[in-house]
Amino acid sequence: MSVTLRTPEADELPALQALEAAARRRYAAWPGLAFVAGRPPIALERLAAGTVWVADHAGVAAGFILLQPQDGQLYIANISVMPEAGGQGIGAALLAQALGHARALETEALTLTTFRAPPWNGPWFRRHGYTPMPEERMGPALRATLERQIITVDPATREVLWRPVE
Repeated sequence: MSVTLRTPEADELPALQALEAAARRRYAAWPGLAFVAGRPPIALERLAAGTVWVADHAGVAAGFILLQPQDGQLYIANISVMPEAGGQGIGAALLAQALGHARALETEALTLTTFRAPPWNGPWFRRHGYTPMPEERMGPALRATLERQIITVDPATREVLWRPVE
C-alpha cells in the first residue's frame, strides 16, 4: 500500500482518535488485555500538543504516530494503523519517519512503553530495531509514564524499549 506521510490538519484529530479506537479493538481477543479495547481515545489536547504524522492513503488516514519530547529523547506515545491496512508497511514507514525526525533534532533516542506479548507490540518493535532500555538510562518523565501505566495493568506485561539514534 502506498502512503504519503504528512502532518494532520487540526480538524482531522477526531478522526485520529477514531483510528486509534479501531486499532485497539484487536486487543479484545488477546487474553488478559481485552480491557485495552474499551479505553478512551487519546485526548485531542494531547494529539494537538505532540508531533504527529499521518500515513495518508488516497486521502484517508491509514495510520499515525504521536511523538512527545521526554527526558531529552522522543517518546512514541502512540502508533496506530487501521486494521485493514495492517501488515502493509505503514507502521514501519511511520517508525522510519520518527527516526528521521529524531536524527534531525539530534535527539539521543526514541523510547516507548508497550505490552510484551501481543505480536503487534513488543515483538513488532523489536523486529524494527528496538531493544529493552537499560533501567539506568530511563529519565524521570519516562519512569513516571511507566508508573502511571502499571497502576491499571500487571507490570510484568509491560516493557520499555528504545532505539538510540545514531
